[in-house]
Amino acid sequence: MGRPQNPLDPDAGPVEAFAYELRRLREKAGNPSYRKLAEQAHYSAAALARAAGGQALPTLELTLAYVAACGGDVEEWRQRWLDVAGRQDALAPGPEAAEPPSATTEADIEDGAGDGAEDGAGDVPVGRGRVPRSRKQGSRKQGSRVRGMWIAAGVVLVLTGAGVLALVLWPRAAPAMAWSPARKVLPYTFEQGQSKVDGADPARAGCIEAVTLTSQEIWSGPQRLGNLEVRYSAGCGKAWARLDPNAALINHHSDDIRVRLETFRPADGSASRIDEEFVRDRHWAGMLSTRVGCVVARGQIVIDGQASDTVQTSCAHP
Repeated sequence: MGRPQNPLDPDAGPVEAFAYELRRLREKAGNPSYRKLAEQAHYSAAALARAAGGQALPTLELTLAYVAACGGDVEEWRQRWLDVAGRQDALAPGPEAAEPPSATTEADIEDGAGDGAEDGAGDVPVGRGRVPRSRKQGSRKQGSRVRGMWIAAGVVLVLTGAGVLALVLWPRAAPAMAWSPARKVLPYTFEQGQSKVDGADPARAGCIEAVTLTSQEIWSGPQRLGNLEVRYSAGCGKAWARLDPNAALINHHSDDIRVRLETFRPADGSASRIDEEFVRDRHWAGMLSTRVGCVVARGQIVIDGQASDTVQTSCAHP
């Protein structure tokens, strides 16, 4: 049982009032854990917890994902968000991603919502409702996270006549994914039987029959990890980024592997992004219509905190 979230005062200001109403919406939905909400919203549980933390206004995309997962009226909440945003002097993009851990986040970690909190995914959707092997190995996963945090870090002891000199090398984070300069990042949606809209999961929207338009190999140093592909469904008229891992990646000994993918359409700056744990299988981002323009796939794989280069395909059109 998680500790209660930090209390909110709806009269303290528009942001805190907004978070207060988000919590009320969650309560009306039966007060599901943030981990459970994450399975529906496809944002990390920690990001969802911060959205209702009252410290900063969450992004519109994160808000709508939270609301949809709670069964709320998405259009009503879109207007609420716009009203609150209009009352702010300035809004930094993705404030919840940079926010330090709060009482809310700590409480939700107790509730099992901290899964993914350390990864700093922020507003990038994570997870697909699938259970990767690493989640079944809790202690190994925890150890992997520690290794990831402290990759390239250590203590070197230099023996000298005067004694022992400790030289500390501080932890170095994995290089960030070089996301495209998108003007519009679409919420990643993939509930069963969904509409064939931009941003939807192609598999759950029924766009099964597909071909590969173009691909690029993904390497980490001297090791090839698989192919980054632009997949296209003629029946749906849409394309998406997909990772097709090879045996070296599928059978990799590490339990700390993340996949970052982006489907990007330069014509209008639309994008769909994922950042999720590797499940020893193919991964894909949301799909975008090719009627508007060609589509680019971008991707990166992170193993124990060591990131591959960001790979990009050519802009493909059927």
